[in-house]
This record gives sequence, C-alpha cells and structure tokens, in this order.
Amino acid sequence: MSGTPSPGPSRPPRPRNPVTLPAEPRPGYTAVARVLRPHALRGELRVEVFSPTARNIQRGRPVYLRGVRRIVQRARPAGDDWIIKLSGLETRTDVEDLHGELIEALDSDVLRDDAESYFIHELIGLAVVTAAGEALGTLVEVLQPGANDVYVVHGARGEILVPAIGQVVQSIDLAAGRVVITPLPGMLDESP
Repeated sequence: MSGTPSPGPSRPPRPRNPVTLPAEPRPGYTAVARVLRPHALRGELRVEVFSPTARNIQRGRPVYLRGVRRIVQRARPAGDDWIIKLSGLETRTDVEDLHGELIEALDSDVLRDDAESYFIHELIGLAVVTAAGEALGTLVEVLQPGANDVYVVHGARGEILVPAIGQVVQSIDLAAGRVVITPLPGMLDESP
C-alpha cells in the first residue's frame, strides 16, 4: 500500500433549484436588472444590469422587486455585474430565494442612457417604412441575439427581419409612431 491517502467519498453535485423566471416585466414597468444571487450576509444582491451605465440602479433610485417598491441604498460594480443593497432586505435569508427575479422600474421613472436609447416597449407597434416611403408593416418584436438587436416587422411582405444598425435604421420617431429604414441589398427580395 502506498502512503497516499485515499480521496474519500466524492460529493454528489449540488442540486440546482429550478426557478420559474419572469421573462418580461409587468405592463407599465421596465426591467433594469436581474438578480443573479445573494452576496455576503447583509441582504446584498449580485445583479446583471441591462444598461451599460446602470443609471437605474444607483443610490436613491426607486425599483420594484416582486412587485414591492424598494429604494437602492448602495450600488457598486463587480466585474460585469453589480452588487446592490435594497431597502427592506437586511439579511441573506431575505434575499436567498430571489435568484432570477427581475428588478423593475416604472416606465415613467426610467433614465435613458442617451437621447438615442429606446426601450423595447416603446418600439413595439411602430410603423416601419423605407426612406423611399414604402410601408413595410408594424414592428412586433425585438430580438436580441448578440451584436445588435433585430426588429421583427409584420406586413404585406410577410415577416421582415431588420438589423438595428445605423446603416439600416435611419430614424425612430416615437411621436410620429414610425421607424424609417434603408434596406440592405437583398433584404426585401426574399419576402413574398
């Protein structure tokens, strides 16, 4: 027998708690972050923020978690995530079961990153027309596959996928209720 100790019994993998995650914010609210997990022992949360500036989770901002209004008491970046402390959540036990929950803000309270920032709920329902004046249909969905958003437009030509890039999207006018695009070559050719 060698002098190497045996590794002992192996631990079974830690079971994952399946959580039903809210996919969309409630009507009238905008999702500003998603809870990843508790952080430390004093009721702090590690969150994924949906805006590069994280303006809507800064100290003093009102947010809603599971429909309860809370105030951000502290917020600091932690790598790609943020660590936040919300009013009324004082212990790790208070935040233990919040994994995956959306942190929302009232649509009217949400701060934009810049004048060219739009929220998905503002885009849904806008008419989409070409710069030449052809009506293509209504923007019904915004896909977020990675590098850029893609607008899904339903109209007389069927479904059209519009990349949300500066070369294509010329203007978005919320007051007029329309998006003006310059289609890429071949973008409209395959539609019926």
